[in-house]
Amino acid sequence: MDTTNYDIAVDFMDMTNDGRLWTRLSDVREGFVPVAGQYAVVGCEDAEPAVAQIISVDIERGITLQMLDGTVEEHRDLLPSA
Repeated sequence: MDTTNYDIAVDFMDMTNDGRLWTRLSDVREGFVPVAGQYAVVGCEDAEPAVAQIISVDIERGITLQMLDGTVEEHRDLLPSA
């Protein structure tokens, strides 16, 4: 899976009505360490990247994300520096 444009691969079709997503730890790009409370660029090959806050990280249950409205550029100040 190509994750060069985002930190965590997600399936936007699985988003709940309240804007939450779940994904597996294997969907995290190499070199990115997800931490609860941190913001990340998320995406898939069929949609524009977006920003989400990492709600929880669990080795067995995966990662829970809360999507933010707007574009990546609108939330650039929330993202960790590369």
